[in-house]
Amino acid sequence: MTLAGAAPLSVPFQAARRGPNRWLRAATPWLLLAPALLLLAVVVIYPIFFNLHASVHAWNLLEDDGPRGFVAGGTFAEVLGEPGFLNALRVTLSFTAAAVLLEFTLGLALALVAHEAIWGQRLIRTLLVAPIMATPLVVALVFRLMWHGEFGVINHYLSYVGIGPVVWLAGPNTAFLAILVTEVWHNTSFVFLVLLGALQMLPPEPFEAAKVDGANFRQRLWHVTLPLLKPAIALALLFRLVFTLRLFDEVWVLTRGGPNGATETVSILLYRAAFEVFDVARAGALSALLLALSAALAWGLLRVLYRRGPA
Repeated sequence: MTLAGAAPLSVPFQAARRGPNRWLRAATPWLLLAPALLLLAVVVIYPIFFNLHASVHAWNLLEDDGPRGFVAGGTFAEVLGEPGFLNALRVTLSFTAAAVLLEFTLGLALALVAHEAIWGQRLIRTLLVAPIMATPLVVALVFRLMWHGEFGVINHYLSYVGIGPVVWLAGPNTAFLAILVTEVWHNTSFVFLVLLGALQMLPPEPFEAAKVDGANFRQRLWHVTLPLLKPAIALALLFRLVFTLRLFDEVWVLTRGGPNGATETVSILLYRAAFEVFDVARAGALSALLLALSAALAWGLLRVLYRRGPA
């Protein structure tokens, strides 16, 4: 568009005027993302490459100031061949499967109950969200007192029904159960919070149509609620899967991996390698294996949740 009596701008001149603005518009999103990308590179990407670099070199802080020599996959082969690692992997996978399943089941059930218009709804929601506010260390210390074989409150109440006293943290099976209960109590709140928020955002029309068609509660849950909740379910399961795989705080405070390795997870092995024997190569290999395991299980979970049904 030109002014009356003025000659139109030439095409090269118009392109020259639009050029800087077009470049600025294209670069603006990247300029806004630059601080976050830089922070991500510093706190995530660099440690990953550092661990990979350490894992393929012989490096022990008690003997060397830096990596001595390239050993390729020798450290990985050594770690994978150790019975201690295989036991820790079994404990980690067993604990993750049990904890995530229980947290999801309880979190979904509590979210469905809290979503209904019941008396004291706000108080119930507050109480259910409260556990996630506590840090893992505080939760572990409190439950360590509760699981105490002689003075614990759990044994105190079990004595009323003729059970106990049970030395919870001294037996392999009871120690595993104690840590599992502690973890589920602490983190079911996260699943509950995510699913409750998703439930409150669902449109009412599909549920009303299902009721009109005569669908009962189970049918509405399976064919309407769960499919609509799939993104929230994926988010909750993904977070709990990744965080449970690297569980450390509760295990270290309650049992330190005992008794006899019954609760020793991969994270406990990693801690011992890095901060007890100062074997940087072994710690780097364990860290890389834990990262690969987390990525593989997360990918498998998303594949299962978003797989296409039969045509």
